[in-house]
Amino acid sequence: MSDAPATDTSALEEALRSLPQIGRLVKNRPYRQVWRFEHQGKAYFLKFYPRHASDDRLHRVRDKFRRSTRGSPAVLEFTRLQTLQKAGIPTPRAVAVLIGFRISGDRGDAVIIEAIEPSIQLDDYLREFHLRGEMAPNHRDLARQVREIVHQLIKNKLGHEDLHLGNFLLADGKLYLLDGYALRPDMRPRDLFKLAYAARSFATRTDLLRAWRLLGEGPLPQHNPLAREFRDEFLKRITGDNRYFGPLQFDQWAGQYFRSYKYPRYWSSASAIKVEDADWRAAWPKLLHQIERDELRIVKRSPSVDVLVGQVMLGGNLLKVVIKRPRRRYWYRYIYDVFRRSRSWRSWMKAWNLIFRNLPTAWPLLYMEKRVSGYITDSISVFEFVDGPNLGQVDLDSLSPGDRETLFRRAGRVLQVIDHSDMGHFDAKSSNWIVRPDEKRGPWPILIDTDAVRLRRAPGRGIKRLLESMRHHPQYTPADSLHLCQGYLPFGGHQRESDGAISPVD
Repeated sequence: MSDAPATDTSALEEALRSLPQIGRLVKNRPYRQVWRFEHQGKAYFLKFYPRHASDDRLHRVRDKFRRSTRGSPAVLEFTRLQTLQKAGIPTPRAVAVLIGFRISGDRGDAVIIEAIEPSIQLDDYLREFHLRGEMAPNHRDLARQVREIVHQLIKNKLGHEDLHLGNFLLADGKLYLLDGYALRPDMRPRDLFKLAYAARSFATRTDLLRAWRLLGEGPLPQHNPLAREFRDEFLKRITGDNRYFGPLQFDQWAGQYFRSYKYPRYWSSASAIKVEDADWRAAWPKLLHQIERDELRIVKRSPSVDVLVGQVMLGGNLLKVVIKRPRRRYWYRYIYDVFRRSRSWRSWMKAWNLIFRNLPTAWPLLYMEKRVSGYITDSISVFEFVDGPNLGQVDLDSLSPGDRETLFRRAGRVLQVIDHSDMGHFDAKSSNWIVRPDEKRGPWPILIDTDAVRLRRAPGRGIKRLLESMRHHPQYTPADSLHLCQGYLPFGGHQRESDGAISPVD
């Protein structure tokens, strides 16, 4: 099946037979491969859907069932891209569909699509500016184009179940909608909420209001109903073996480490690195040896925890890290720990809960637990070292009035998000915040002690603790208290759900 491509058929067939040699594998998933190749001076993408490729029997059964009920995914991609073009929606042109196509012995179906180049996915484009603390110069025009594309889908009674910014391609200032396979009849509210969630770090309140007035009905929702679902899906990954996290085992020690993050955060350089399994297999024994021999710099040593500073080589980068080794201060903790995971594991979970909500915190790199006969006898967690003065030591008078106000409003906002996320901060004192300067964004307060965050609500406890501890700062003023409280109650007491459509802190 084809769309009469203006190319020599026999030459194209010959090129496709040698695809692994002449093409480049852009994306490789169990259910789909994406290849880029050139033919007669023109670039194309080939989406290959292998048949029953998974080693998992259940996945093979599901794949067979989907094909029997929906048909070939390559054919669906081809016909649905044509449907988008007929509806006047900018999208790449489908050239041909191949049934029974083989790549390196794997049999499946494929669709060939004309490449739009040079181009960049919209989320990658916006993130480049975001990480620099800037807004894209064509932000307003891009927001308008996204609204118009979605509006055009609705007008043509079409829906798209995978609406996110990665499925918009930007080329020469124009946006194109990708992934025709996700097309379906009628737009559902879930599709719009998914797009709003994906855009939460970039969309302004005005962008959301304009989009909702054009696409939705009634007032703009105060929270995104899909946020909890996405959170649960994200938290399942952090204890699994996937592209973002991996397991580590060494003698009696076992735990989890950070591999990579799809969307690096501006407050953490570690979030941008890619860690290989071999990195921690080499680094952990050395780090453990240094800890056991007490060779690392001691930041804090108490009956409840040792806090040390060291260095590890990860992803070709020498990172300065903080190592926390908790201790059981009270006898009853030995009993409690029979029924629960280690304190290091809990710190790991809390940190990723904060990162999911885009709250600046020390980046978690690893946690390890030592078990004897199934009982956890020791545990260690490793975080990125956050350099800078803490909030109780920072020279407030050296800040401009605007930066000083921004700093306290942001700290209050972080605590507000925590309090309205079914969590509570039980020790938000000034020494648990590091102030990091930013020339474009202004100073940022970064949380460095996730142990004090509990996965249960404690409204007002965090802000009260911070207000009390800041009174000891000689430069602290009533105006600073006002800005801190205004950050905590930005709408005069009317609170929005923390997992809302827009980013909580940005």
